Amino acid sequence: MAIPLVDLVAQDAPIRDEALAEISRIARDGHFVLGSNVERFEHWLADTCGRSFAITVASGTDALELGLRALGIGAGDAVVTSAFSFVAAAEAISATGARPVFCDVEPDTLCASVRTVSSSLERCRGLGLVVKAIVPVHLFGVCANLTELAALAKSEQAALVEDAAQSLGARDSSGCIAGGMGEVGCFSFFPTKPLGAWGDGGAIVTDDDAVAQRLRRLRVHGAISPYIHETIGRNSRLDSIQAAVLWVKSRHLASWQRQRAYRATRYLEAFDGLPVLLPATAPAPALHAWHAFVIRVERDRDKLAAWLACRGVASRVYYPLGLHQQPCFLHLGEPSLPNSEMACQTALAIPISAALTDAEQDIVIEAVQSFFRC
Repeated sequence: MAIPLVDLVAQDAPIRDEALAEISRIARDGHFVLGSNVERFEHWLADTCGRSFAITVASGTDALELGLRALGIGAGDAVVTSAFSFVAAAEAISATGARPVFCDVEPDTLCASVRTVSSSLERCRGLGLVVKAIVPVHLFGVCANLTELAALAKSEQAALVEDAAQSLGARDSSGCIAGGMGEVGCFSFFPTKPLGAWGDGGAIVTDDDAVAQRLRRLRVHGAISPYIHETIGRNSRLDSIQAAVLWVKSRHLASWQRQRAYRATRYLEAFDGLPVLLPATAPAPALHAWHAFVIRVERDRDKLAAWLACRGVASRVYYPLGLHQQPCFLHLGEPSLPNSEMACQTALAIPISAALTDAEQDIVIEAVQSFFRC
């Protein structure tokens, strides 16, 4: 039996007919871009995050870039973000003309913290860089400590821009919801995310009416009225079909999160005592979204991945290089960041999804356990 990292076909099966009915209605109506379907989903997302506004865009990466641009981030500015992450946040910072500055992560949560961000801020001061924003990444479903990071950002007169692409619904140790604290919170609806479209999509949430207005202009070529363009924007609109699919799925999000949490609990219990570092968890009101279940294997990580593959179990290395080590950022001359680099050498994601069955998970558990018995 082959067990994928995430089984989207099985997960979406219960909602497929309802989603297809929505798509059929859109085909009959002929309203394919923006419109009432998008507005309905935006209202749901804003309410879910406890924010005043949600503005959908074409991808999570666009959400980050346009969110930064709407806050006035651009050439000559510096922006601190996590080194252990997908490239999107650093790519978005670079696309604005600003310079990404990478901070290390905490060894347990793999998220940025006041300690790691402060170290990078001190380095920026030594280099004469003016930091205009801090972009923590809520990684794998863990929410970074928003209360502390927001206080730090305020003291530095910098914007807090949350990369919550992997963590819709997560909460930090104070109960703050991912996306709910920064000047803007940015989400991705890539199909494998906690709430995934049948294509791509993203969104920005905010409480600032002026920022929301700028975002709405930026996503439609900077237009303030038909064919009148106040600024250079881009075509970054969520289409009605994706908004309808997301709306249908949104009503299942809580139950899917509970199922992923159940799967995570089974893994944590089964792997207790093995020579692996398990994902950090925290008591309520913290809430882990379990976008991914990532173990860390100090030795033989790649051998474990090969062992799993031979038994039909998918796994994935998140991430093979820290962003400060990526070829496209080597010219920045960033220093070594030991926790990020260690995570790159040891982290391995194993299957978790709302559709994973007990029987399938038992195969994964046995495969991991048998590797360490040999």
